[in-house]
Amino acid sequence: MKSSKALLTKLLRMLVDEWGHDEVAAALASTNASDSLRSAENPPRSSKKRVRLTATEQIERSALEGEQKEVLLQLAGRYDQKLFLPSVADVREFLIMMGVRPIDMKDRTQAFRVLLESLMRLPVARLQQLAQTALHSGPSELGPISDAITIAGERLPRLRQNE
Repeated sequence: MKSSKALLTKLLRMLVDEWGHDEVAAALASTNASDSLRSAENPPRSSKKRVRLTATEQIERSALEGEQKEVLLQLAGRYDQKLFLPSVADVREFLIMMGVRPIDMKDRTQAFRVLLESLMRLPVARLQQLAQTALHSGPSELGPISDAITIAGERLPRLRQNE
């Protein structure tokens, strides 16, 4: 820290010796003013807070219109409630079934952006069908799975009670 301050002092002394105190001060002032203008026009990226839009907000902000937008809003609402493709893995499987090779998706928000591109290509009738059924929604309730495991477990000889 001390050496960098000494270097700065030496450099400033050389500048003042060459151009004079007033010229160096004016140059510093203009540099400071141009830095302020530049930072006002382009704020640093770290100060911008990244806002993650819900699936519904993404559809609302899109340029879609009419029946397609309405149906996509229904799907987006179900997606936000995790009733339609509740996990990133479900989105990935759905895309594969549609013949799309999914990219690496880190979260459901990013996954919906990728999904939306594919959904927009579908006819409105197919979108309505998706919106009205629980198809492709994955196991939203674990009760039936749990019951199936219990029944299978009862059939195993080691778990039967001694009769």
